[in-house]
Amino acid sequence: MRERVSLAALVVLLGGCADPCADLGPPTLTLGTTNAEATTFDLFDDGGELPLSTGPQIGMHVWLNLRVAGFCPPEIEVDRRVVDDETEALIEIQRGPLDFVEDTEPGTWVLDRPLTMIICPTDRAIIGEHLRFAVRAEDSRGRVDIAMKPFVPVCVSGTCELCVPP
Repeated sequence: MRERVSLAALVVLLGGCADPCADLGPPTLTLGTTNAEATTFDLFDDGGELPLSTGPQIGMHVWLNLRVAGFCPPEIEVDRRVVDDETEALIEIQRGPLDFVEDTEPGTWVLDRPLTMIICPTDRAIIGEHLRFAVRAEDSRGRVDIAMKPFVPVCVSGTCELCVPP
């Protein structure tokens, strides 16, 4: 009888340690942008215009924000690129683990801090060009998703000389 009680207690304890990542749906990665204060997740249309912003080191960037579901956060390894949408020429690449926080939608997570994808200065004209975000995300369990989204960088400040090569 004593063995049955111990076994029952063990089953109850193990049930309390259930894997929080066991019942996730398929991994999905959604690309978006953010507002000027970098506090929102905003969707944009394929080929939509994204404003260039001046960064703290004089370069110019567009904002990239990510929303994930079906991954085991909070840390997810993310490879993110900006490429020419027609020629596939690489313009910017960043790699590494990123931290995600729970989103307002149940079961989804967004970046703790949206990313600046620096695209200027450059040796080629990019204002008004068709570019694309190409992003691959993978969690510690090997769940992977890849997302791509075309966009067009636009100058809204009037001070985008860094994005026009000499």
